[in-house]
Amino acid sequence: MAEQMQCLRCQVPIELVGEEDFRIRGQVGFAGMLLGSLNQLMEDVLALQMFRCPKCGHVEFFLPGS
Repeated sequence: MAEQMQCLRCQVPIELVGEEDFRIRGQVGFAGMLLGSLNQLMEDVLALQMFRCPKCGHVEFFLPGS
């Protein structure tokens, strides 16, 4: 992300916190427990960059490279 992004609330520059992998589309609750490791095979992983405002703590997520 070449340009400096601003907080939508405070209009101050937001800081990159890091990149995290989020697991999506797996079974949750009791069904997820029953499936165990098989549940991980049904999950997808979505990598997101997390930015936060140093003033108000607002957090935004973006796809890497966008």
